[in-house]
Amino acid sequence: MAKTLPRVRAPELRGAGGWLNTTAPLTLPELRGRVVILDFWTFCCINCLRVLEELRVLEERFGPALVVIGIHSPKFPHEADHEAVARSVRRHRIAHPVLDDPGLETWQRYGARAWPTLVVIDQDGYIVASAAGEGNGPALAETVAALLEGRPAPNTPAFTPPPITAHDMLGFPGKVAVDAAGSRFAVADTGNDRVLVATLDGSVQQTVDGLHQPQGVRFDGDRLLICDTVAGRLLGVSLENGATTVLAEGLRSPWDVVRLDATTLAVAEAGSHRILAVPSEGGEPRPLAGTGVEGLRDGPALQAHLAQPSGLTLLPDGGLAVADSEVSALRVIRDARVQTLAGHGLFEWGTADGGRDSARLQHPLGVAALGDGGIAVADTFNSLIRVWRDG
Repeated sequence: MAKTLPRVRAPELRGAGGWLNTTAPLTLPELRGRVVILDFWTFCCINCLRVLEELRVLEERFGPALVVIGIHSPKFPHEADHEAVARSVRRHRIAHPVLDDPGLETWQRYGARAWPTLVVIDQDGYIVASAAGEGNGPALAETVAALLEGRPAPNTPAFTPPPITAHDMLGFPGKVAVDAAGSRFAVADTGNDRVLVATLDGSVQQTVDGLHQPQGVRFDGDRLLICDTVAGRLLGVSLENGATTVLAEGLRSPWDVVRLDATTLAVAEAGSHRILAVPSEGGEPRPLAGTGVEGLRDGPALQAHLAQPSGLTLLPDGGLAVADSEVSALRVIRDARVQTLAGHGLFEWGTADGGRDSARLQHPLGVAALGDGGIAVADTFNSLIRVWRDG
């Protein structure tokens, strides 16, 4: 819920990275007469990405009377790179202005302590409310509506966006999978809200449209499994006629899927920090690992803590390897227990090789079992492929 605050003048916005999505910098005095929401976010954070969808609703409802400004406040070193921030703004279709604040200057001025943090500034430039985490959309809407009631509201845009440039055939592809025969692949064309199935020479055979920023894809016999991530659905799509079956819905940002056994699919539910088991023909999901608490804790699977699991692969011995992105960890679920192979916590990352004590990753998003028993890891924020082998 939004927290109401005493009237405090909002500090000016500062960020060494400069502004995105506007042709000129914005200042709070220039925005007087409009309600402003500051969204302190970072592009690794699944809760931040989910809040973007809540803010879209407010922007559409209130129009130019409300200005949302993203304050990008990095957690990982990679997120302090301006070009990486600019790509993320495009990837997540953010239309409002974003201030790139790699030194956390504005974050500190506002006393932010969590990703995401939302701050409401009234038409006179005073802070009137704040909220942390997701799920605050309705409370924020009430606050904005109350501030606008009885006061004239501007009906012209507060900023001028730069021209939109066309992208290539694929838009920020998220995940890829190859079929059992090795003759075709599927790619989640995330930025274009579709999945493409193609031969290895790149000839597209099938297009699955009508998705909302899909991520995980997996061939499963005569069908393709798709994590329709922002829509919160797991789909099965026939490779023969394109018929689509909803296998599970109401999921919180499903990011990857793999067949666990003859009757069960495993889904990485990044938004709830859990792994779910879903009946292969569809049905009610059940927790496989994780409590919903974000963190790194090993032990019995249903008591373990995960942190934004984003990649899955089935190992030859039946274990399930997990790219646990927010704790920069490689983890394995085996015999109903979670074991960490590499990774030490929410604020421990790096690029070091070695065993359990010394190895470091930076926000990995994918894993794949190798034929020799090793595990390949997409060490995403290090822009590397790493291999775990023989401990």
